[in-house]
Amino acid sequence: MKVRALTLAAALVIPAAAAWAVDGTALYEKKCKTCHSIGGVAGPMAKTGGALDGVGAKRDATWLREYFKDPKSKIPESKFPKLTLSDEEWEALVAYMLTLK
Repeated sequence: MKVRALTLAAALVIPAAAAWAVDGTALYEKKCKTCHSIGGVAGPMAKTGGALDGVGAKRDATWLREYFKDPKSKIPESKFPKLTLSDEEWEALVAYMLTLK
């Protein structure tokens, strides 16, 4: 995963979780947006995965991690595909999802 360079001022303002969320945003755009929507901005197959608005208020980090690793363990009828992401990418995606309140 690419690490984004921040100025010292930005690094002091952006907490670590927010920095993860920045990378999670890019991952969402690349890997998730096709089947989901946020704020009415939808991918071409958004009806398959649905809206993610408010997911950060409904789920905690542990639930999201477990769901991402084994979707059917949390939602037996889930259509979430198996994705190959590094642990750092999963953490970035979880952090981003937690910002969606």
